[in-house]
Amino acid sequence: MSNNKGGSVRVYLEDFKIGQKFCLEPIIITLEDIYEFASKYDPLPIHLDSDFAVNSRFNGIIASGFHTLCAVWGQWVRLNKTGTEVIAGMGIDYLNWIAPVRPNDCLRGEIEVVDLIPSSKGGKGVQVLRLTVYNQDDKSVSTAQVRALMKSRCCERKKSLNRKPSKVIANELL
Repeated sequence: MSNNKGGSVRVYLEDFKIGQKFCLEPIIITLEDIYEFASKYDPLPIHLDSDFAVNSRFNGIIASGFHTLCAVWGQWVRLNKTGTEVIAGMGIDYLNWIAPVRPNDCLRGEIEVVDLIPSSKGGKGVQVLRLTVYNQDDKSVSTAQVRALMKSRCCERKKSLNRKPSKVIANELL
């Protein structure tokens, strides 16, 4: 890892190791946060209408699953472990909402590098990350696996840096 003139971290695909884990700073999801996100992006009654929500299976307002993902993903981005060398997000392989997130829940995330796949074209590769989100009781509330295209120092390696092959989804970014 090196710094460029602007002080931003330059991190390449090869700077990561499969199995490497990063703990993210906790974040509290307030009722106001839930209302603000849901009113803009996921305006379901379970997120906005307390009378409706109290009579639901959840017995009260819950956060949108997408809110949970975005809030914790923001903590990953602010951690700046991928620096300036991320080219683009490629997608979410899976996203699971395991348990509801309630007002004033304190969430923390853990990111694990699960695969590193150099491109056959060189100069870039795919980083596969697993995100697990826990609440204040250390209960898993969400999991996701995401792919990002990153710059690589390596131009010739064509196989995965993982021990077992990983499914690569055809993508014009590669």
